[in-house]
Amino acid sequence: LRFMSVHLLSSNSFDLNRTKLKVVRQESIKSKRCLIINPGVIAEELVKEPKFEKKYTTEFWNESSKTDLATFLESNQYDVILLDPSYDISLSHTQLKYINNLRVKQVCVYNLASFYESFTKRIPSVHCKSWLISSDLFYVNSRRNFFYIKRAIDLAVAISITPIAAILVLAAIFCIKVTSKGPAFFIQNRVGLKGKIFSIYKLRTMYYCPEGTNNAFTVFNDVRITPIGRFLRKTKIDELPQLINILCGHMSLIGPRPEKEDIVCRLAEEAPYYNLRHAIRPGVTGLAQVTHPTATPEQNLQKLEY
Repeated sequence: LRFMSVHLLSSNSFDLNRTKLKVVRQESIKSKRCLIINPGVIAEELVKEPKFEKKYTTEFWNESSKTDLATFLESNQYDVILLDPSYDISLSHTQLKYINNLRVKQVCVYNLASFYESFTKRIPSVHCKSWLISSDLFYVNSRRNFFYIKRAIDLAVAISITPIAAILVLAAIFCIKVTSKGPAFFIQNRVGLKGKIFSIYKLRTMYYCPEGTNNAFTVFNDVRITPIGRFLRKTKIDELPQLINILCGHMSLIGPRPEKEDIVCRLAEEAPYYNLRHAIRPGVTGLAQVTHPTATPEQNLQKLEY
């Protein structure tokens, strides 16, 4: 009993110490100090990120601050310094020299737009107005080698999985026809490469209604989805007919998901850079689709950042 009591006390103290250590670690992660110089619209977006708020304690400095930048940096120690390129006022030669000297002291200094992209895995939409116009990111079609290699990969993968996909699609067609009335396939016009309209093919997962009579967006636990449709959506079997679109050259394996023409027109009015997504073939899947699988129409511009 004495041995057991000693063992329990020691184990409890170990658990207590481990808990304290965990708290200390969490506090050390949260206590990282970050300074944003000349904060602008990108800084506003970054500080709203929950992950960023947990990891960094943020302070700001701009030209209207009472303290000179050099004095401000000397009197405070920061782990990360971010320069916001969306702010109009540029730094002086002396200020830039002082900031660059901080790198020698192993202080992390980043361009805020690059830090935002690395931290959130997406490009801030507020940075798109100026950056995307001058970036060569969307001139992929002019790079012939890239264009042909990507197309060759699409064809090779699509042809190799078509036999297996055909079996799954035929089985799904049988289940759809047995469990609900209407056609097995769902065909809809979408906007593709260079803004051209094409027909996308999917297996029908909802109860049938004529095109144009039910255009409401899909919601969580949507009552319009059939029981077999829920299974097809969960397993992504309903997307397999899009192999036809890949073989025809309308789509790629990876790229932005194609949207309907009316949605594209509306979003292009809200964001002039929205049409840049049509510089490449739309995809069966992509980073935005994986990250935001249940995005609402209001989140389309945020999804575009991916």
